[in-house]
This record gives sequence, structure tokens and C-alpha cells, in this order.
Amino acid sequence: MAKTEKKALLWGFFFLILSSAAGLVYPQLVRWMVDHVLQPKNFELLTQSVVLLLLAFIVQAITSSLRYYLFTYSGERIVLRLRQRLYERILGQDIVFFDFNRTGELMSRLASDCTTLQNTVSVNVSQGLRNIGQVVGGFGFMFYTSWKLSAMMLLLIPPVALSAGLFGKRIKKFSKEFQSTIAQASIVAEETISGVRIVKSFVQENFETLRYRKALDLALSSAGSRILAIAQFMTLAMVMGFIAVCFVLWYGGREVVLGNMTIGDLTQFLLYLMIVAFGVGSLGSLWGDLMAGVGASQRVFEILEKEIWDSEIGLKLKSLSGQIEFKNVSFCYPSRKDAAVLKNLNFSIQPGQVIALVGSSGGGKTTVSSLIPRFYDPDQGSILIDGHDLKNLNLPWIRDQIGIVSQEPILISATIEDNIRYARPSATFEEIVMAAKSANAFEFINSFPEAFRTEVGERGIQLSGGQKQRVAIARALLKNPKILILDEATSNLDTASEHLVQEALQRLMKGRTTLVIAHRLATVKDADQIYVIDQGQIVQSGQHEKLSQDHSGLYYRLLQRQFISEQLSTSILPS
Repeated sequence: MAKTEKKALLWGFFFLILSSAAGLVYPQLVRWMVDHVLQPKNFELLTQSVVLLLLAFIVQAITSSLRYYLFTYSGERIVLRLRQRLYERILGQDIVFFDFNRTGELMSRLASDCTTLQNTVSVNVSQGLRNIGQVVGGFGFMFYTSWKLSAMMLLLIPPVALSAGLFGKRIKKFSKEFQSTIAQASIVAEETISGVRIVKSFVQENFETLRYRKALDLALSSAGSRILAIAQFMTLAMVMGFIAVCFVLWYGGREVVLGNMTIGDLTQFLLYLMIVAFGVGSLGSLWGDLMAGVGASQRVFEILEKEIWDSEIGLKLKSLSGQIEFKNVSFCYPSRKDAAVLKNLNFSIQPGQVIALVGSSGGGKTTVSSLIPRFYDPDQGSILIDGHDLKNLNLPWIRDQIGIVSQEPILISATIEDNIRYARPSATFEEIVMAAKSANAFEFINSFPEAFRTEVGERGIQLSGGQKQRVAIARALLKNPKILILDEATSNLDTASEHLVQEALQRLMKGRTTLVIAHRLATVKDADQIYVIDQGQIVQSGQHEKLSQDHSGLYYRLLQRQFISEQLSTSILPS
């Protein structure tokens, strides 16, 4: 990913060399001042030497700023692309992936983990390279000044390197644990905020606050372990640095007294030693951040390295009539492999037919509607679309032929126009208006001051249930699918809204192969064929009149329990 920033990074590296070189020049100037200006008290050269020193500092300041800007801005762009790739990879996963990975966990990887990586590859990389330049350059000049002292300093490198490796492993482990605990806290927060009405209706604010605090306490404990490991490593590195300074003062002072070094040489050596010590100390801190970045990157690349389906593979039919056939289909959800939801299911839907699935909750109706757009693949058997196995068809293409209107339609946080256009981004405004009229949505949309430009809020919260449902129907109409799935599309509506939605649904179903999952009779009673599903198997099939006369069957019992009301009893049930 850094290759795309090659030009900026090379310029950054160039300014890094200049700033490091400027930073390594001033001890030389100080040595010259001590030996040629201060000791002989040559005040004529004092101004010149100070001006040269100031120029070195100005060059270092300018080149350091340019180095920081180029490296940091490039790092930000790299992580921006990383976050984009991660988001695309998450969206590219199948539904099974989302069964095992909760929303809060994925949001944590997009936010917290990528932010940790952002610091690692932007500011930390810039500072790390600068410090490495200082350490390497400083050591070089130290050897030039006194190879004996420098050789003795090298004895400190093996223990520092060994401790860096040992502490690095601990820091990486604690960092990964910390990111996981932060993810758990994010999950709690996401669940609570998205379900805030349930929380408030049960007056559980204190419980959720306590649950979130416990999650944060776990994160704090993990962070404490990581910080302690970094602090221990920094202490060890600093102690060794101070030992080195004290040793240089003793041995270097001895060399000056014996006449083997000048005071300027000793001063220069001490300044370079301080540069190296500062660089090593900063590298110790950056090493901890780097290990934290490695821990975060493992969580990010776990997803980036996951395979996604190839949108180019599979067959695209020239035309689709909409015939659907389930042949010996058995299915268990991947997250509940021990519970069979469908068992050897067989049925077919002819092009243009309206088929209804009814049955008790948990019987497998919604699962059938999830298999047709291939959110899941059956464990056994096959699903045929126009005689072709669903697995052999191009996945984006077949999903583009299917329209779904669910019990709780999901709207994006945008305008009504944007939500309808979501089905077909290339649609004209006139086509959007036509879809809204067909969905009985045009009148209420136009009653808003901003009409189609009205914001619907998060998940469409600013619209009523019936309004959301009609926007969803308009969206499905604009898509113009060959196959339509209505999953209890009117179950949560009042009588007035249901009438409008039902009227819109009748227009939507016209000429399309339609699968209806419903408890209310308004759509079911007119279906071409009704399949009664119980415990994953079809136990009855036929039209409404026939099934309602079988008083021993499940359909009749469902009519009594779920469908009958005072107004419907005389017209629906046989006397």
C-alpha cells in the first residue's frame, strides 16, 4: 500500500537525511567553539561560530518539518486506503460471516484498530526513522571522536536489543488483548444505542451503564498491562543510558586529564552520546507503539486476507422467467449446526405465480426466503432458478433479479429520493416519482416541506411504519425484479396503513414470481398456492378455501390463532 506514496516518501526520506545531518553537525561546531573560541578566548570567531550554529538549527527545523509533513500525510493516506479496503472486504463477505462477527466488533476494527495503525504508520514511522538516523549517525561520529569509548558503549547494545525483543512480544500480546476488549466495549455500546427504546422502556439505563463500565474495566486492565511493560522497558533503557553517560564522564575526564583528549572532544562525544541516548529512548517508546500496531494489524488483516466471492464467476441468463424449485433441501444455520431448520423440503413456484408460506414461528419460512437470494447455501439438495442450480448462477446478477420487502424495512440515513434511488442509482427523478405513485407514497412524500428531499433519519426513524414500508415498496418497484419476496410486509401496520400498503403490494406483485410470508390474510387468501410449513417440512398445501375447510389441519388452527378477527371471522372461516 505504501507503493502508491512512493514519491512523497522518497522526498520525505531525502529531508530526513538533511535534518539528521544538520542535527549531527552542531556537536562538531560546539567542539570547535570550545577548542578554538572559548579556551583561547578568541572572541573574534565567536559571532561566526554562533551564526553557523544557528544556520544548522534552522536547516534542521525546516527539513524536520518537511520530513514530518510528508511522512505523516502519506501515512494518513495509506491508512485511509487500508480502512477503505477493510470496509470493502467486510461488505464482500457472505451472510455467514456476519452471523459470527457482531457489528460492534467489526466497527471496532474499522475505528479503533485502524486508528492504532494510523499512528503507527504516520507519526511513529516519521519519528522512528529520524531517531534511527540520529542513533546511526551519532554512533559514527562517536567512533570518529574516540573509538575506545565507542567500543565500550557497544557492550550495552546486546542487553538492550534482547530486552526489546522480550518486552516487544509482551507488548504485542497485551495490545492485541486490549483491542479485543475495546471491541467488546464497542459491541455493548452499539447494542445499547441501537436498541435504546428497549433500554428505556424497561428502565435499564443503569444496567447498561454498568455493563459498559465492566467492559471498559477489562480494557483498562489490559491497557495497564501494556503500559506497564512499556514503562519497564523504558526504565531499563534509560538506566543503561545513564550508566553510559556516567561512564563516559569518568573515562573521558580521565583521558582529558592525561592529555589524550581535548575538552572539545569530550564535549562533542557527550553531545553525540546524548543524541544517541535520546534516539534510543524514543525508539523504546516507539517500539511499544509499533508492537501495538502489529497487534492491531493482525486483527485487521484477519479480515483483509479472507476470501470473498468473485463477482465475475457464474452464469448470467439472457432472460429470466422466474421459475423456482426446491429439491430435497435441508439446511442448518452455520452458527447452529445441531438444529435442522429445513428437512428435505420440496416445492416449486411457476413464473408469475404468487405462493404463500405460512406456519408457526420458527418453522422455517424466513429461512426459505434467505436461501433464494443465496444468503446461505443449503446443506443438502438444490435450489433451481429457471432450471439452473442457484450455485451456478452469477451471484450479483441473480440478486439483482430479486426484490425483497421485509417486515421492518431498512432505510439509509439519507433523503427519501436517495432511498428509492438505492435500487437503481441511474434512475431519473421522473422514474422515482412514478415508483412512489405506484407505491401509494407520493401523497405523503409531497406533504413534507422538502418532499423527496426530506431526510428520513437513522434507519428511517422519522417516518411512520406505513410510510417506511411504502418507500421500501417504491424502491422495489424501481428495481423492477423478476422475483419478489414479501416477508411479513404488512404485519406491523395499522388498518389504514395496511390498506395502502396492500394496494401497493398488489401492483408490485403483478407479473412477478412472488413468495409471500405472512400471518395476515389480505395477501395469503388470494395466493395461487399456500404451503404450510411446520418444523422445516411442508405439512399442507393448497389454496385458501380448501385448506380452511380442513379443521384438523395446521392451517385452520393458524387461522384461529393468528388470522381471525371479529371483522374477518364471518367472511374467512367457513360456517
